[in-house]
Amino acid sequence: MTDDDRRERNRTKVQEAHLGFQVPLLAVLGDLEVAGYRPRIQACWRSPADQAAAKASGHSKLAWGYHNATGLDGSPEALAADVLDDDHPLDPSRDFLFALARSARQRGLETGIDWGVPPEIRSALVVFLSGEAPGSAWVNADGTPGKVGWDPNHVQIRGISVAKARAGERPMVTA
Repeated sequence: MTDDDRRERNRTKVQEAHLGFQVPLLAVLGDLEVAGYRPRIQACWRSPADQAAAKASGHSKLAWGYHNATGLDGSPEALAADVLDDDHPLDPSRDFLFALARSARQRGLETGIDWGVPPEIRSALVVFLSGEAPGSAWVNADGTPGKVGWDPNHVQIRGISVAKARAGERPMVTA
């Protein structure tokens, strides 16, 4: 995808998000661009049918999630997005995944980089993410790549449960 097409896609997709998620998500995309990556929002808001398909295929564990949030009028207000490296959408580098996770954390968001990993690995991963080492530095004692969670490209709000989001709670809008 050309840079112009990718950026236009990002502009369009981010409009599907709640403003309180748009602001930090745009900052994450900017951080990644500055770092030399070409981030692309693959998905933001999902219809109920799309969410059911994502759950059926194993890409989500929820029947309703942050991707499905809407306003009172039913307009999309997604609180999550799937952010890919446009240069490697099917096989992102570990450095990209860690840059995404670090930026998201700095911007008050979270990713699925630590979902489904054992608690001791999760703790070590959180410590690793607080440093400046590249993703290639996340290795096991035997030199193999360290484990990451099952949905590392997923970015979402933090501090509001799925149940509260479904009931209409939204993040504050900050500049």
